Amino acid sequence: MSSQGSTELLRTLFEEYSEWYFSLAEEEGVLPRSVSGVADDGKQFIYLMDSVSLPPLVRNKYIRFVLHEHHSKVYAYGGVALRGDSEFGEIEEVLDVVTADSTSYLIGHWRVLREEGGLLTGLQSMGIHEGDDLEKYPGTWFLAGAITFTDAERIKYGALWEQSKPEAMFTDRNADG
Repeated sequence: MSSQGSTELLRTLFEEYSEWYFSLAEEEGVLPRSVSGVADDGKQFIYLMDSVSLPPLVRNKYIRFVLHEHHSKVYAYGGVALRGDSEFGEIEEVLDVVTADSTSYLIGHWRVLREEGGLLTGLQSMGIHEGDDLEKYPGTWFLAGAITFTDAERIKYGALWEQSKPEAMFTDRNADG
């Protein structure tokens, strides 16, 4: 399990990120895909990824690259996924918010509520859970395991990140508190 400080940061980041998504839903009616990393020195970034058009597995490796580049020890990841039961033809939008480090995670799920015209009207909790079985849940393993990149990936992801970096938000958690 992670250290006490890391566990506390996981919980704090989860609360902050969840509140941020609720605020975005209420004030702007949007739920973007995003990732945020926090380094040991308190440097944090938030990167809205809706404009990143990469296949899911490539996007996941790119996220690992960005977290690695910023020496992130803890991260938050959020976005809407479609879930459903093909037998009954029911599909619903679910906002997933994950915070994790290399050994443990917190995940929250909220059903996205929309009016008939598609306008976002709210989020309904579907539960929060935590654990240390990172390989079981998508989005929990970005810092788990060995992170290796080929030279071609470093060049490709580095160029994409340099192009996207001006759109990311950066802060120093130590200066904010």
